[in-house]
Amino acid sequence: MNDMILILNYSDEFAMEAARRLRAEQVYSVIVSGMTTAEQVRKMAPRGIVMAGERAGGSGVFDAGMLALGIPVLALGHAAHMMLAAQGGASAGVALREKKVAISYGDSELFAGLSGERYIEEALMLMLPPDVQMSASAAGCTIAFEIPKKKQYGVQFELERNDPDGTAMLKNFALNICGCEAWWSIQAAMREAERVIGEAAEKGGRAVCAVSGGVDSTVVAVLAKRAYGERMTAVFVDTGLMREGEADGVAEMYESLQIPLLRVDRSGIVLDALANKRSMQEKHEIVNRCLHEEMANQSAAMPDATTLILGGNYTDSLHADRRAEAESASGMTVLQPLSTLFKSEVRAIARELGLGEAISERKSFPALGLGTRVIGEVTRERLLALRTADTIFAEEIGAAGLERKLYKYFPIITGGFPSAGDEIVVLRAVTPSGGMLLPARLPHDLLERTTKRIMESVPQIQRVLYDQTPTPVGKETFA
Repeated sequence: MNDMILILNYSDEFAMEAARRLRAEQVYSVIVSGMTTAEQVRKMAPRGIVMAGERAGGSGVFDAGMLALGIPVLALGHAAHMMLAAQGGASAGVALREKKVAISYGDSELFAGLSGERYIEEALMLMLPPDVQMSASAAGCTIAFEIPKKKQYGVQFELERNDPDGTAMLKNFALNICGCEAWWSIQAAMREAERVIGEAAEKGGRAVCAVSGGVDSTVVAVLAKRAYGERMTAVFVDTGLMREGEADGVAEMYESLQIPLLRVDRSGIVLDALANKRSMQEKHEIVNRCLHEEMANQSAAMPDATTLILGGNYTDSLHADRRAEAESASGMTVLQPLSTLFKSEVRAIARELGLGEAISERKSFPALGLGTRVIGEVTRERLLALRTADTIFAEEIGAAGLERKLYKYFPIITGGFPSAGDEIVVLRAVTPSGGMLLPARLPHDLLERTTKRIMESVPQIQRVLYDQTPTPVGKETFA
């Protein structure tokens, strides 16, 4: 499939934003590493290439051989400076910084229909070689450049949220310059996932689906059940790090979906292994090892099991090589049918499948579970305190009708003052804005009730605080 735009990733945030924008316009896009070589790109044969870099600064590895492939290239943000250097130009000191300016667009296919002002976080002074021409300027500064004959374009600004001009620019590039067809849709994505699973089912054997109760793994379990029928088993490993009543809820949900579920309780083993472990990395390693080993053990106990199906989405595949980990643990063919889809797209497929809102809109929950939200050692007592605080906070958010408006909300248990031996709980509730997760402005009476109920229910919690720290999307420590 080459009717697509290939996105070279020099920034997760901006690469994903470009992919989302293109897919919203029904243009299929695929994100690959910024270290992808020209030869690898040639074999993928995309209709066009978008280089998505940071707005300013940073560095990346760029194979200049891509500029000789005859494939249109659009470089955004700092990636434009890398492309310009490969074209024989250069970028120097700052020309504009954190300023809203009127953009003067030239007669370029890329900017057809664009006009007006734009906020520029940072633009450098550019030195263009003779065959590269300026295509947009502001306050006497070159904002964009191009080589029209080669269909190579560089733009110093990146995409913003609520940015119709940014979307129009991507549409001009993909549809008019690259000649892509607007064919991609949620239905097409679901058909592709069904095709991948269906082809595996036709080869025979049993499918094992690793499930957590989240929307990703539930969607692939439903699709696997359709393809394999009775030749599939969903395996849920209870690590003891779930929220109150959640493990029972997962079992009930799969029973209602008529999907055979094998529930494996490994809570005691996991909690014993976490004893005296304080760093988040150690905790992640222990829980991930348990999950991988248990999936391998359960699969080995099914002589006809040939395929392991995982529910990881695009964000998972960008941040961790889960497929390689799973293959080394299972020895089976591994499928990740949703690995090129964003969470919002997986939710849309859940709705297409007729799954209820409780599944399709379920908040994301980390693989480490509540262990992610315990600072220091994870103990049964601290988990019980955190579960209680989590239940109370969720009840108050629900009673206020805010659960759909908030991106995430949860408590963190941090330990107390060394001499007191008590605990401190930090409440966290965020909403997305641009590339940041901003603290939600919760009603004061909601925070008062939550604090009062937590301290009355859990005597060892002596302080309840509200976290007001903004964090970049994707960098949320306690997600």
